[in-house]
Amino acid sequence: MRFFSKDEWGNGLLGCFEIFLFMSQGLQRFDRSASAAVKSFLIPLVLSPVLLALLAAFSSGFSFTYLMTLHSVRVLITSLLFLGVVYLMIRQYGREEHFMRFVTVNNWMTIPSTILLLPVVGCLMLGMDRTAYENYALFITLAGYVYTGFIISKSFKLPWEMGAFIAIMGLAIDQHALDLTRNLQQFMG
Repeated sequence: MRFFSKDEWGNGLLGCFEIFLFMSQGLQRFDRSASAAVKSFLIPLVLSPVLLALLAAFSSGFSFTYLMTLHSVRVLITSLLFLGVVYLMIRQYGREEHFMRFVTVNNWMTIPSTILLLPVVGCLMLGMDRTAYENYALFITLAGYVYTGFIISKSFKLPWEMGAFIAIMGLAIDQHALDLTRNLQQFMG
């Protein structure tokens, strides 16, 4: 059973590469239908074990199953909250017709994000000291929000300041959820 056609893979990967180079035409390579948006959730679902394993590795003292469950719930909730915030913000501008393309692009951009995470995963697997790659991990986190701001501003044809603002709102949601997760871990430990 094939979820994505050869053309969808080609357009998706080329679109990701063009967006990675801040080329706005990369967004046009993605379908703006609801079915494409729903289908695109398979990409972060398949790639999420890499992110979740990384998050679990940075949280010690608990069982791997507990950490994976806790971080899975956190990622799911923050993703839904972020998409809700994006929708509410763009609704104010009357740009809802572009929302499904944004969802599709945002999900496909999980591929380059995961590729950028691979060196950190490699360092963890090799048992390297965390200080050796913490700056890189911070860089790719911030780069992710820069790309999110770019995608928002170009998807919805908004000024870049508004795209950056909405991306920063996503950062705030994620940071508060991460703090809540850490507090819960301390409470349970």
